[in-house]
Amino acid sequence: MRRCSSDRLDVQQWAAPARLAAPFARASRSSSARPRRSLVALLSVLAIALCSLISPAVRAQGSPPPSPEGRVRVSYWEKWTGMEKEAMESVLQDFHRSQSRIWVDYQSVSQYQHKTLIATAGGDPPDIAGLLAADIADFAEKNALVPLDELMRGTHLDRESFLPVYWDMGVYRDHVWAVVSVPNVVSLYWNKDLFAKAGLDPERPPRTIAEFDAMAEKLTVVEGGRIAQLGFMPADTNWWPYGWGFWFGARLWDGGANITIDSPENVRAFSWFQGYGRRHDAGQLQNFTSSFGNFASAQNPFLSGKLAMVLQGIWMGNFIQKFSPEMRWGAAAFPSEKEGGPPVAIADADMLVIPSGAKHPNEAFEFLEYLTQQGPMEKLCLGQRKLSPLRSVSPEFYRAHKNPFIKSLQDLAASPGATPQPRISVWNEYTLEIRNASQRLWLGEATADQALGDVKTVVQKSWDRHRHRQDAAPSRWLSFLPFGLIGLLGVGLVGAARRERRRLAKVSGVEKPVRSNASLRKGLAFFSPWGIGLLVFLAYPVASSIVYSFCDYSVLSPPRWIGLQNFVDLFQDEVFWIALKNTLIYVVIALPLGLTVALFFALLLDAKLRGSSIYRTLLFLPTLVPVVAGATIWIWMLNGEFGVINHFLHEASFGLFPKTSWLAERRFALPSLILVSTWTVGQTVLTLLAAMQDVPRSIYEAADIDGASFWQKIRHVTIPMISPVIYFNAIMGIIGALQVFATPYIMTAGGPARATLFYTQRMHENAFYFLRMGYACAMAWILFLVVLGLTALAHRLGHTRVHYGGA
Repeated sequence: MRRCSSDRLDVQQWAAPARLAAPFARASRSSSARPRRSLVALLSVLAIALCSLISPAVRAQGSPPPSPEGRVRVSYWEKWTGMEKEAMESVLQDFHRSQSRIWVDYQSVSQYQHKTLIATAGGDPPDIAGLLAADIADFAEKNALVPLDELMRGTHLDRESFLPVYWDMGVYRDHVWAVVSVPNVVSLYWNKDLFAKAGLDPERPPRTIAEFDAMAEKLTVVEGGRIAQLGFMPADTNWWPYGWGFWFGARLWDGGANITIDSPENVRAFSWFQGYGRRHDAGQLQNFTSSFGNFASAQNPFLSGKLAMVLQGIWMGNFIQKFSPEMRWGAAAFPSEKEGGPPVAIADADMLVIPSGAKHPNEAFEFLEYLTQQGPMEKLCLGQRKLSPLRSVSPEFYRAHKNPFIKSLQDLAASPGATPQPRISVWNEYTLEIRNASQRLWLGEATADQALGDVKTVVQKSWDRHRHRQDAAPSRWLSFLPFGLIGLLGVGLVGAARRERRRLAKVSGVEKPVRSNASLRKGLAFFSPWGIGLLVFLAYPVASSIVYSFCDYSVLSPPRWIGLQNFVDLFQDEVFWIALKNTLIYVVIALPLGLTVALFFALLLDAKLRGSSIYRTLLFLPTLVPVVAGATIWIWMLNGEFGVINHFLHEASFGLFPKTSWLAERRFALPSLILVSTWTVGQTVLTLLAAMQDVPRSIYEAADIDGASFWQKIRHVTIPMISPVIYFNAIMGIIGALQVFATPYIMTAGGPARATLFYTQRMHENAFYFLRMGYACAMAWILFLVVLGLTALAHRLGHTRVHYGGA
C-alpha cells in the first residue's frame, strides 16, 4: 500500500472544481439562450469558482475529525511528546477516518515502563503500550504481554515484511510479543567544518578504529591548559554503554547459559573506551563535560562545535536542523576494528505491545495491523524523521525525508552488522552493571579485565538464578498466606483482650454487665472505618512483604517459595553492601552535622538579635521548597564549570582553588550530598528554638551568679534542658537518613560508579526496575531491622543523657 503525498492530494482538490466548471464555461460561450439563462450560468461559474477557493483553505485547516461516539475506545500509552506525538496523532486521525468501529485514545506517559507494569499488575492496563525493544523480553518473561502469534495468523504481519533486525526484537522464546513502530540506528555524525579546519577531508569519515583515533587526536584543541574542543569522547553519552564491543566483533551473550561480557573482544573494546579518558587530565575532562547543557539544546557539545564526532541515533539530524542549521555535517557507519566486513551499527526500536489483561485486544491489534502497512508506517516515520522498519521502502519516502543521509542509514539498518541488544530477561540489570563498569573505567578505578569480570560475576549469577527459577512451579496458595497472618494476629488480639477481661473481673470480683456488650458493639462500629483502613493499607502490605520476602515474586506472576534464598543472595550481593555502607556513612556524618548546624542557628536566634523573625523565615524556607526543585538548584550550584560554589571558592582563594566537579568525582560526590542535607535543617532549628525559649530564665540567672561562661551555660544548662527535643530529632533523623532517596536519586542517580548509591535506591531498582519484588521485600525487612537496631542504640545512649524536667 503506497501513500499518496499531500501535494498530490492538494492538486486533485484544486483540479476537481475546475473540471466541474468547464462545461458551464463552454455552455455560456456557445449558448444563444436568453440573457437570464446566461446570467444563471455565469453565477453558477462564479459560485463553483468561489467554492474552489474556499475548499482548499477549509481542508488545509483539517476536516472535522470523526466522532468517537459509538466506537470501541482503545487506550494507548506512549512515551512520545512534541513532534513525535504529533506524527502518531496524524496517523491516528487517518485510522479513525478509515473505519467507524474503533477509536484510539493516545496518552503521553512518563516512566512508561514502570506505569505499564504497575497498571498491568493492578488489572487495569492500557490496550496498547509503547515500549523499547530492550523491555520486551523482561515483560514477556513476567507474563505482562499478550502473545501476537494467533492474532497475526492470516495477516500481512510476518518476518518477510520487516527488516530482520527489527522483527526479531519483538520475538522471545519462539513467540511474537511486539511489533516495531519506529526504528533507530546508531551511527557516526561528524562536523565537516571542524574536519576542514583541522586539515582533514570533510567528505571522508574514518573507516577503522585506528584511523578514527588519529582523526580524533587531530581534532582535539587545548588552549591555555584547558580543553577547548574534543575530537571524540565516548563518555559524552551513556545511552549505549554496552555496544562498544560490537565494533570489535564482540557479543554480550552466547544465546544460552553464558554471559560473554568478559570476552577478549569486549576487553579490547572497553580498554579502547578507557583510553579516551586517560588521554587528558581527569580534572580537565570533568570541567569540559560539566559545561555541557541539555542534549536537546544549542548547548549540546556537538551542536555547539565543541565536539567534532559523536555516536548518536537518527534523531541527531533533527537536532542539527533545529539548533545548528548552518552546520555542515555527515552521517555514516561507525568504524570497526578491522576494515572489510559489513558495516556495524547498534539497532534499536520503539515497539508496540498489547499488555496482559487489556480490555480490547482484538481492536488494539487491528490498529497495529493498520499501522504496519507501508503507507501509515512511512507517514509515521516521516513525521518523526526516522527510518522505516520495512524491507520495501517507497521512492516517495526518500524524496520527502528531511534527513539527507536517510538512504545510507536505511542501508545500514539492513546490514548484517546491525546488532540489537540481546533478548535476555535480565537485560535491565545487565545494562546497569555495564554502565557502572563504564564509570569505573572512565574514572580510572579499574582495568577493563577487572571491571568486566565484576559485571560477569554479578550478571551470570542473576542469569543462573533466573533460569533455575523459571522451571520452579508457582505456589498460588502463597497469595492467601498474608490473610492467614492477619487472621492469626486478630485471634491473638482477641485472646489477649479476653484474658485481660477475665483478669480484671477476677481482681474486681464483678462480672461485666450485659450492657457492656452493646457498648463494645458501638465502640467497634465507631472504630471500624479506621480499622478497615488499617487492615487494607497497613496490615495487609506488611503481612504480604513478610511472605514475599521468602518468595521469588514479580507481581505479574504467582510467587514461588524459595525460603531464605533471597536473604542468602543479599548477603552475597556486593552492590547490597555498597549501598548499605554508603547509607551508614551518610547517617553517621549527616545526622550529627545537621543537628550541630541546627543547634548553632537556634542559639543565634535565641540571642534576641534584631530581625530574628526574618532570619527564622529564611532558615525555614528551604524546607518548603519541593525536593525536585531544591535538588536541581544544587546541581547547578555544584556544577564544575559554572557553579556558584566553585566560583566563590575560586575568588576567595585568589584563584588557587581549582575548579572541581563535585558530583562527578567519587571522592566529592558523597560529601556533596551530605552538605546538601544541611540545607533543610530549618524545621529542626525551629523545634530547638522553641525548646530553648521554654528553659526557665531563672536557671540562667543562677548560672550567671555562679560565674558560668557562655559556653558553660550552653553545655550545662541549655543542652541538658533541651535534650528531649535533641533526642526526638536524633531518632527522627536516624529514620529519615536511612530512607534517603529523592535528593541523591535526582542529583547523582547513584553515581559516579555507585559512590552515592543508597539503600532505598537499590531497593527501588530491585522492586520497580528489575521487578524482583520478593528480593526488595527482603531488603525492606533488613532495613527495618537496621532502623530498629540503631533506634534501640540511640534509646539506650539517651536513657542516661536525656534530662526530663518532670523526672
